[in-house]
Amino acid sequence: MPKITKIEYRGKLKYVTLDGRKFVIKEKKRYDIDKVYQYLEDHGINHFIKPCEIREKELVFPYIESSLLEKEEKAERLIYVLSLWQNKTTIYKKLDMDLIKENYEEKKRRIAYLFSYYHDLQDAIETHVYMAPSEYLFIRNVSMIYSSLFYASHFLEEWYQEVQKNKNMRFTYCHGKCELSHFSGGQEGCFISLEKAHLGYVWEDFLFFYQKHLQELDMISLYHFYQHKYPYRKEEKLFFFLELSLPPKIDLYPNSFQKCQELVSFYDEIKLTEEFLSEQEEIKKKKENR
Repeated sequence: MPKITKIEYRGKLKYVTLDGRKFVIKEKKRYDIDKVYQYLEDHGINHFIKPCEIREKELVFPYIESSLLEKEEKAERLIYVLSLWQNKTTIYKKLDMDLIKENYEEKKRRIAYLFSYYHDLQDAIETHVYMAPSEYLFIRNVSMIYSSLFYASHFLEEWYQEVQKNKNMRFTYCHGKCELSHFSGGQEGCFISLEKAHLGYVWEDFLFFYQKHLQELDMISLYHFYQHKYPYRKEEKLFFFLELSLPPKIDLYPNSFQKCQELVSFYDEIKLTEEFLSEQEEIKKKKENR
C-alpha cells in the first residue's frame, strides 16, 4: 500500500510525497474541469498539465520541477504554446451585429466616462492653492491620459467600420489567466491552472499577458513573434489596440507615498503602451508606402 512520507503546505497548495513520488493537491474550483481537459485533448492539444486524479473537491497533479529558463525565454515559450492553442481551437461564427453594436456603444460610454472623470478631477485639483504630491504628479502628466483616450476613440471608430465588412468573427479557446505564473517552461512548455479556460475572443489571452507583464518584458518583440505564429485580422488588431489604449480609472486619494508610486507605475504603463502603438503605426505606414 502506498505510504505518505511527507506533507507540505505552501499557500493554498498541498505537496504530498508518496513512496518517493511528489504530487500537488489543489482545491477544485470548477465542477466541469474534466470537460476543459477533454476539449483540449479532442483538439490535439497536449501543452497543459492534466491532473492524475480528479476528486470531488480536489485536483491531484504530478509535481513538476521549476525550469531554469530566464524570464524572457519562458515568455517566448509561453507565446509559442499560446499560438498553438489558438491555431488548433479557432472557430468562425456568423457576425452578430447586435453584439458588435453593443460592444461599440459600451466602449464609447467607457471612453466618455473616463474623459469626464479625469477632466473633473483635473478641474478640482487646479483650484487648490497647494497640491498634494499625488495631485501634482497627476496634473503634470494628465495629458498622457487624454492622449490615450483619443487613441482609444480613434481605434474604436476604425474598428467599428472595419468589422462590419466581414461575414464572420473568430473565436478561440482562451486560458483565461495567461501569465508566467500559470505556465511551466520545462520541456516544451505547458499551461497550468485551467479553471478560467473558455471560448472567447482571439485577443483575450495576449491582452491579459500584456497587461500583466508590460513593465518587465519586451512586449514589442513578443507581439511580433506572436503575430508571426497567429496573425490577427485587421479588425481584431484594431480592437486589441483599443483595449490597450483605454487607461484604467485611478483614484488619487488618500494621498500617500504608496499612491505616488501607483501613479508613477500608471504613467509608465501608459508611456510604454504609447511606444508600443506608435511602433505598430510606423510598421503600418511602411507597408502602405511600399
